Amino acid sequence: MNSGRPETMENLPALYTIFQGEVAMVTDYGAFIKIPGCRKQGLVHRTHMSSCRVDKPSEIVDVGDKVWVKLIGREMKNDRIKVSLSMKVVNQGTGKDLDPNNVIIEQEERRRRSFQDYTGQKITLEAVLNTTCKKCGCKGKEEKET
Repeated sequence: MNSGRPETMENLPALYTIFQGEVAMVTDYGAFIKIPGCRKQGLVHRTHMSSCRVDKPSEIVDVGDKVWVKLIGREMKNDRIKVSLSMKVVNQGTGKDLDPNNVIIEQEERRRRSFQDYTGQKITLEAVLNTTCKKCGCKGKEEKET
């Protein structure tokens, strides 16, 4: 697939550009869309296919379907370009931008980033563990009225 040359972002559409592409492949996690005028494909993750929850992307699109997408992200990772696309911010009938100021995309990115920031942190319950019962003097529990 790679002709020995490093991939560049020159032929890719600009960020937040809307275009119509053809579904090249459907997976459990999304669909790969052919980008017109470029040999590259972009991924529409299942969370960006619809404003409703999508469990099976194959129920939404089939290989060969033409879909309207918005380019919402592109990054270099391990000498490869990863292109992120969204279908849910584009009207699939007209190609009209449903998020012209990119508010929805930025909110989702902020939510995803803040979730990732806290998932690896330990939770310490010192307030309960460092208590002493006033009735019996035992550590690690509180007095309970019966």
